[in-house]
Amino acid sequence: MLKIAALAASSMLLAPAALAEVKEGCSAKLNGAIRCEFTNTGKKKDSACVVVEMVRLYDADVYSRSSLGGKGAVLSSDKICSGLVEPQDVRERTPSASWAVNGISMSPYEFCDSDNPWFKAPQNCLMRTKVVPN
Repeated sequence: MLKIAALAASSMLLAPAALAEVKEGCSAKLNGAIRCEFTNTGKKKDSACVVVEMVRLYDADVYSRSSLGGKGAVLSSDKICSGLVEPQDVRERTPSASWAVNGISMSPYEFCDSDNPWFKAPQNCLMRTKVVPN
């Protein structure tokens, strides 16, 4: 009996855990429109939340609104959540999110824009997605 219990316990330790693995893939336009796909590649339903960020790539004097900071300054979207995603399923979200930096609401275009014709808004910022607690 002891051998059966030990065998059962060791089998449980070797069995792969039934985990959820929700991964996000988001894109954002300079007008602020966001589209996210949440894919659950795991074996358990789960959810995930993210914020989309626009990060400035140059010194502050490049930007039309230099008072908001230079390289590394971040404009963040509202939190976007997937809702429950079943195993091996995908949830698409296109929220009407608002964006803000230092409590100031604005679009990614306004944040990334430059008065200098050599610096065009689409190349002045980098978009990244950051996972946040549900």
